[in-house]
Amino acid sequence: MQNFIENHLYKCSLLSYLLWPLSIKYSFILWLRRFYYQLFSSLVYKSKCKIIGVGNIVSGGSGKTPFTIFLTNYLKDKGFKVAVSHRGYKGKFEQKNKLISNYKEIFDFAKDAGDEAFLLASKLKGIPVIVGKNRRLSIKRLEQKFSDLDHIILDDSFQHLKVQHDLDFVIFNEIGGIGNGFVLPAGILREPLSALKYADYIVFNGEGEVPPKLKKYNKPILLGGYIVKRFYDVDGNDVKPAGKIALLSGIGLPKSFENTISKSGLSFEKHYRFPDHYDFKDKVILLKIETGLRKEKIDHLLITEKDFAKLRFIEHNLPLVVVEVEFKLNNIEEMKM
Repeated sequence: MQNFIENHLYKCSLLSYLLWPLSIKYSFILWLRRFYYQLFSSLVYKSKCKIIGVGNIVSGGSGKTPFTIFLTNYLKDKGFKVAVSHRGYKGKFEQKNKLISNYKEIFDFAKDAGDEAFLLASKLKGIPVIVGKNRRLSIKRLEQKFSDLDHIILDDSFQHLKVQHDLDFVIFNEIGGIGNGFVLPAGILREPLSALKYADYIVFNGEGEVPPKLKKYNKPILLGGYIVKRFYDVDGNDVKPAGKIALLSGIGLPKSFENTISKSGLSFEKHYRFPDHYDFKDKVILLKIETGLRKEKIDHLLITEKDFAKLRFIEHNLPLVVVEVEFKLNNIEEMKM
């Protein structure tokens, strides 16, 4: 599946050109949807709090959740009261709109809220995190529960038009870029790049050159990327990976994980890649990985914190080392909040 994506969605191919007419139709539907909510603005919910959207135009991983963590801490350090809304994709509460943490604690059931939502709650101690597909309902519940809130950050919400956004950050990753430039299903774009005119900031996650097509919209471009903060074992103890290393991930852009590890100065033998949000509950697959690691005498299996949000609750004998990263902005002075 990953090879299909790389060959036909990130690059122009015969298949992507054949699918292009469908992309045109889909783009028109997306344009019509935005026009509809602009025309009938009374249908859009206006919160008492300042609503900040963190999203993307490309499908797959771009770094939304790490940036959400960065932005939340940035606002908290400035003295603002902040809460986070996440869809809780593939979690038990996606349809229920459930609070999984508050100012004092992370609730026991947070582990069932989905990998990214649990990661947010775990990393943002003292920050209310709510999950649920219905963002309007999530915002209303946060307003009722926490009357002192200043900001609510909506993770993965650029296409969520039923709530009025005061600010929108759109994230791009250096590795994926804009793909072949086509909208789904011929490319990786969720909607045409022209939708960037509705963004307030473009965030470019990486060290490469910002694509010229992103510069043409005259939006402030924030430059940043991941740095490895530490490596730790399943008990939270610091570890210094050595010997033979392999990677394991179930994320949207596995090459980005590889790039992060390489920039940290480590080399790896192989990468066990799985689809984004993979749950790792198949014991047969885990056993195959364990057997392969023993056969190849792998000392450490490096994983993302997003994947550890699932694997920490699953029985296995994998020699896991968790890679804790944080997002840093190089030109933070360009961000006016």
